[in-house]
Amino acid sequence: MPSLDPYESLGFHCSLTLRAFVGALEAKLKGTGVSPAQFVALAHLTALGPLSQSELADRLSITPATAVRLIDRMERDGWVIRQIDKQDARVRRVAPTEQAARIWEEVSRAGRALLEQAYQGVHPAEIETVKRVLERVRRNLT
Repeated sequence: MPSLDPYESLGFHCSLTLRAFVGALEAKLKGTGVSPAQFVALAHLTALGPLSQSELADRLSITPATAVRLIDRMERDGWVIRQIDKQDARVRRVAPTEQAARIWEEVSRAGRALLEQAYQGVHPAEIETVKRVLERVRRNLT
């Protein structure tokens, strides 16, 4: 049986690309007080509204314990609040604050600049094709 060449794998390329994105994002966020993990958490909360702690952990691909520490820091900084879920009192929903909206306004400019840098020389239709392919791959794997 032939061995696997990792460079044949979309997952491998996605991993390499993610590392490049995170490194570049970290550089763009320097001086804002926002880490890449906080940036992604704010992105999800801004786009989707309140999420349970476990939903946020799943979206960030981190353990529940790591999510609690991240949420604790964001709560301490005034960016999120924990709310009791109306359907299930055992569940805590993480909601962005008005301060988070102001922070997001600032750091999303850094995110936009990062995308402009990353997409240089890539046609928008190619980007849309990659998104569709990766979405299909994710569906196949879940």
